[in-house]
Amino acid sequence: MRSTVSALWTFIQGWESWGDDNKPHRMPYILNQPCPKELRDLDRDGKPKLFWMFTVWHVGEEKPMVFEVTQSTIKTPILAYANNPAWGDPSHYVLEIGRTGSGLETEYTVIAEPPSEPPPKAVTDAMKDAMIDLRVVFDDGNPFGALATNDQENIRRLREQGEPIPMGAEVSSVSSVGSVARDAVETLKAAKDKAEGLAPEMEGKVPY
Repeated sequence: MRSTVSALWTFIQGWESWGDDNKPHRMPYILNQPCPKELRDLDRDGKPKLFWMFTVWHVGEEKPMVFEVTQSTIKTPILAYANNPAWGDPSHYVLEIGRTGSGLETEYTVIAEPPSEPPPKAVTDAMKDAMIDLRVVFDDGNPFGALATNDQENIRRLREQGEPIPMGAEVSSVSSVGSVARDAVETLKAAKDKAEGLAPEMEGKVPY
């Protein structure tokens, strides 16, 4: 991710509420500030969730995707792998996210394959060519760029089932999330770019 206004945004962090219209309503997370009241009032449960959204290369589908996650049981292990020198940059290995149970009994696991070489050029080129720009979701826009995919109905269904949301494709209960684009990973690990209050630095390396 670059700090210029014209650059594509491949990692964002924000608040998300779901109202009676069954559509997501999102606003950026701003460091040390609570969820905006208008989102709390809009959410049907009165509890908007703090989400990560970032680009990934899906190994099984062999194409770029946008992955949205709200569960700390997924976010915390990803950060732990990224901050562990033995693993490091997640673009060098595959993360497999598993799900068991349902409802309040749902549990998630995050398993990383052993670190390997950087992703092939064909993968990084495909990620770049996808032209995904995530910041537009805060204006109810379509982030998929060249992919031109809109799958809100599938997002709603997966949300109701308590699934993480890889937008733009069906997923099984165990999803292989491939090498994350390098710029997205760097943002995920350090969140150094604070422009417009998006993707702020994570104090203590712990998800908000």
